[in-house]
Amino acid sequence: MTLTKISHTDFPNWDAYYRRYQYLLAEQYYLPLLESWGVHPQGKNILDVGCGDGGFITAFARQGAECTAVEIREFPWQPEENLKFVVADITSDSAPSALGENFDLIILRDVIEHIPLELKPDFLISLGRFASAATRVLVTFPPFYSPFGLHQQTLLKSSARSIPFLGCLPLPLLRGVLKLAGESPAAISNVLEIRNCRMTIAAFKKLLSQAGMVILEERFFSVRPSHEIRYGWHTRPAPFGKWPLIREISVLGTAYLLKYKNLPPDRT
Repeated sequence: MTLTKISHTDFPNWDAYYRRYQYLLAEQYYLPLLESWGVHPQGKNILDVGCGDGGFITAFARQGAECTAVEIREFPWQPEENLKFVVADITSDSAPSALGENFDLIILRDVIEHIPLELKPDFLISLGRFASAATRVLVTFPPFYSPFGLHQQTLLKSSARSIPFLGCLPLPLLRGVLKLAGESPAAISNVLEIRNCRMTIAAFKKLLSQAGMVILEERFFSVRPSHEIRYGWHTRPAPFGKWPLIREISVLGTAYLLKYKNLPPDRT
């Protein structure tokens, strides 16, 4: 499978480029991956949590799924058939009435690493209110201790974006490096958010146990599908995905298919 490489210079602005990148990522990689895992989105009800500008979930809507996309704040979303955008906090009491329940598929693409450490268990438990026993959950994230686990390739504009293992630097040194590189206060704040919300593979598996979730499928990447679209590097599985210590620093991305095993009786 070869993914289409695109460049931001081919688009009128960054937003247009990023939306197209997310769309291709879903259309060319994650939709086929889900199909191979026995999840067929066509005609299903799908919830995308932390949808951003909506590029990723748009690919599902165009495949015939009924989609709801939620964000904590409003984005300049583009109208799309079969797709509803909602501004809401999924942990709030009002979220189920605003979004619906019993979705067939819930998507968390590169979201869990943005949730504060102390809130992650409640976040995943709250997500169970939108699930049934048949619901599948797709989760992806770059492990924190991987070379680019701080999202520096996306968040930074200076040469610091190419420095691997920034997340391993002590906080004062990390701040100093980013300031010296000329990064904006907003960019530094975004990177520090990832650092404070760090998501490792080992911690993620403990989190699943707390939330009553089990792994059905998993995939580890030494080159993520997103890298193939953005940089032209061919997607590669991680050779050390089975070795816990080595995979924390060598796996650049993860993809999990999950389900809830302990739902209230009215959700089974």
